[in-house]
Amino acid sequence: MGEENEEINVKERLCDNLLDLSLLNISTVPVDEIKVLRRATILDLSNNRITTIGPDFLALTQITQLDLSKNRITTICDDFGQLTSLRRLDLYNNQITRLPLTFGRLKNLKYLDLKNNPLNPALSKKIGTFSDTNDCLAAASRAVELMNTIEQMMLRDCTEEIAKREAEERALAKEETASEAGGKGKRKRKQAGTDGEGMDSADQKSTAAEADQRNHKLQQHKKPRQGSDSSSSFLSSVLTFVLLLLTGLLLVYSATYSGIVKSFWEDSENLVLEEYIK
Repeated sequence: MGEENEEINVKERLCDNLLDLSLLNISTVPVDEIKVLRRATILDLSNNRITTIGPDFLALTQITQLDLSKNRITTICDDFGQLTSLRRLDLYNNQITRLPLTFGRLKNLKYLDLKNNPLNPALSKKIGTFSDTNDCLAAASRAVELMNTIEQMMLRDCTEEIAKREAEERALAKEETASEAGGKGKRKRKQAGTDGEGMDSADQKSTAAEADQRNHKLQQHKKPRQGSDSSSSFLSSVLTFVLLLLTGLLLVYSATYSGIVKSFWEDSENLVLEEYIK
């Protein structure tokens, strides 16, 4: 609160239910001094240098008529709609370009003057010209209805956007869960394949070892047989040599004693023939 406000005795300016703080050249509203005056339901702050209606102003819930005309107001707090007791609002000749979104909650508002403000042209066209009292009376209901519609649309859009984001997050979480499950399945299959390969390799090694063992046994069996075959071959060679030697000797004896042998076989043969003739 500025120095000029500290010099004002707010309570002394209260008359019945009207608190007149106009033409005081104040730049800030003495909210703390006003809110304790519960009898003050009509507040006149016109013709000052006020630039902002801040959140602290919301403490003045007892106010039903508010005159802020001919100030330098550019900003009205977003929660201004909490002043639901407000019935008459004069904002004539300020620097207001837009109304707060909660303005549509002022269901008891019956009079609104926004003339000589640089309002958004679309907003001004919807609300009215504020050319006279009747127009200001109609403007109040139009402004409340319009701002209520805009607030509901924005709330719906925000709700839909939140729901959309939540759905996307759920879908993303579901995809991540499915991906993790798939990754685990692949790892299990890979591990199973590795285990299978290991088992196959072990089986192959076992089979190879068994084959080597059988071959070793066969070799052990073959060695004695090879020795036996060698001995048999040697004996056969000796016998063949002896037979050949005997044959040679027989031929020599045959050549020497051919006559004797011939005579012996002929005599024997005749004896046999004679034996059969008889």
